[in-house]
Amino acid sequence: MKTTHPTRHKGSPDPITVYLTFIRRTDIGPALFTVTDVKLGSRTSTLHIGLSQIDPDGNRREEVAGYITISHIASEEGPTMQTAFALTPAPPAVDFNQLARTGESGEWKRFEVAFASMRKASRQVEFYAPSVPGMMKRGFIEQWARFAPYGKVERWTDETLGFLADMFPMMLESFDEKPWEKKAREKKEKEEEKDGKISPKGKFWYPTILLNLDIKKKLPAEGVEWMYSRVQTKRLQNGRMDLDVIIMDEKGELVALSNHVALVIGAERNLSARKGNGKAAGGESKI
Repeated sequence: MKTTHPTRHKGSPDPITVYLTFIRRTDIGPALFTVTDVKLGSRTSTLHIGLSQIDPDGNRREEVAGYITISHIASEEGPTMQTAFALTPAPPAVDFNQLARTGESGEWKRFEVAFASMRKASRQVEFYAPSVPGMMKRGFIEQWARFAPYGKVERWTDETLGFLADMFPMMLESFDEKPWEKKAREKKEKEEEKDGKISPKGKFWYPTILLNLDIKKKLPAEGVEWMYSRVQTKRLQNGRMDLDVIIMDEKGELVALSNHVALVIGAERNLSARKGNGKAAGGESKI
C-alpha cells in the first residue's frame, strides 16, 4: 500500500482484519505473493493476497489465499465503549524482570516445546506457562511469550501479531497425549516408540484450514517485550477443531482476537514428500 498507493490511508496503512485460507501444505523455500486490489476506499481498503509455490512437477500452484482489510487506526472515528469483558479466571501475577532473568516467576515457568524438529516456527519464541495442575480441565491454556528469532530476544510489533496468533504449542501438546483415547492405543504407541518410528511427543500435525485475525489496537512503534495469549478449544469433532485466541499486552489491554479451524492428523503427513498435480506414467494421478 505504501509503494503502490502511497496517498491512501494517510500514507500509513494498518491491517485491521486478516482472513486466511490454507489450501495446501506449504514448503520451506521460495514463495510468490500476488496482491490484487479488491477495493480502494477512504475508510477501508481490501486486498486479496495469494501465496504460491512450485510443485514437484514444476507447476506453480496457490497454497494460501487471504483477504486483508486496511485502515488508518489513528484516524478512525466512531463510538467507543468499554464492555464488561474480562479474563475469567484472571491470569496469575507475574514479575517480568524475574521471568526474563530466571525463567520462573510465581506460577509461571519456561515451557519447552516438544518435537521442535517438526514445529520449527515455535523455536523462534520463548513460551512461559503457569504450572497449574489440570490446566486443560479448565478448558483453556494461557501463556506469556517473548519473540526470540534464532535465539535472540526481539520485540513484538504489529507485523508479528499474525505469527503470535498462530503460536500456542502447549495447547497442541495437550492433544499429543490423546485425551480422547487414553488407553485404546497404549500398546501400539509403545511399540512405535521402541522401533523409533516416531517421537513419544509430537505425534500429530495440526494444519490450519482457516485463520481470522481482528486487530484492536496498534503496538508502540518500538514494540513490546511480552505478549499474553489465552487459547480455548470448544470442541474436537472427527479430527477437526476450533481455536479461539485472545492476545493482550503487558498492561492487560486487548490487542487482537483470532479464530482458527484446524485439523488433527498424523505427524507423518507433514513429514512426507510433497506431491505434484501432474500425472505419472500410465496415466495414473500422483495424488
